[in-house]
Amino acid sequence: MKRSSSFVLALVASMAIWLIGNLSQETTGLVSVPVTAHSSIIGRSEVAMESVQVTANVTASGFRLLGLSLRGNRSVDVQIDPDHLRHTEGDFFTVSANNLVRYTDAIFGAQTKAQFASDFITVRFAPESYKKVPVVPVRQLRFREQYMATGEMRLAPDSVLIYGNPSRIAGIDQVLTRQISRHDVDRSLHGKVNLEIPAGTRLSAKEISYSLDVSRYVGITEKVKVGVRNVPEGKLLSVYPSTVDVNFRFIFPISGNPAGSAVFYVDYNEFAASIGGKCMVRAEGLPEMTISWEADPQFCDCVESEIAGRE
Repeated sequence: MKRSSSFVLALVASMAIWLIGNLSQETTGLVSVPVTAHSSIIGRSEVAMESVQVTANVTASGFRLLGLSLRGNRSVDVQIDPDHLRHTEGDFFTVSANNLVRYTDAIFGAQTKAQFASDFITVRFAPESYKKVPVVPVRQLRFREQYMATGEMRLAPDSVLIYGNPSRIAGIDQVLTRQISRHDVDRSLHGKVNLEIPAGTRLSAKEISYSLDVSRYVGITEKVKVGVRNVPEGKLLSVYPSTVDVNFRFIFPISGNPAGSAVFYVDYNEFAASIGGKCMVRAEGLPEMTISWEADPQFCDCVESEIAGRE
């Protein structure tokens, strides 16, 4: 009895070794897999309306082919680049076998080779309402002393497509980012941030890249004379006060007094269009190293008069 049991065990072990050895070897078989296409075609749904059967002669390990045969009707989700989809008519798009090869691993699994049974597959993507909206960054930044942003935050992309029910997306004019929080900032910022997706919609991008230039600055305050521009012949425009304090912030380091090249003025045309005679102080000739400037006061009172002695 013992000998009989030992013989059976040895036989089973031999068969198992033989089976594992054979299944481990590379082989080729005809395989058919249901595929649900996903894509980001402008103006179309994200997911195809139905799955499509993809058939190919697949070269892979016996284990892989066995797993594919046991898969049954479970669909495989495959993300397809919009550039690989060709619109034919209506809601129909095709993917050529040449492009389908790029998705062999996604369809049949890693380390497989496929020779597709047809020249192309056809998928359907339903039309979907959408519109383009800007992305607005939500940020809470605290800079280290003597540091500041030297410009606006740059976003890529700076706008996205929002999809959804027409009545739902009609009232959405912008999309916000998740909050970007940084403390003690003393260098330029770069990173990625997720978008807040409005309920009942989807976006063409789920995250964006952002960057913000940050520099150390030098603050200088100068008292400057305020001139006038565009005054018609025969008119005189008096400005009160005639001098203002201007607070400059320049990128560190500086040499000499970079504020000396700037000219400050009020525009007669702005005065003529005003009701109370107040004009904003404007600047020209600011050096490239200027981060910001602010006049104190920002507005001057202007009084118009005729030049004496003119008829």
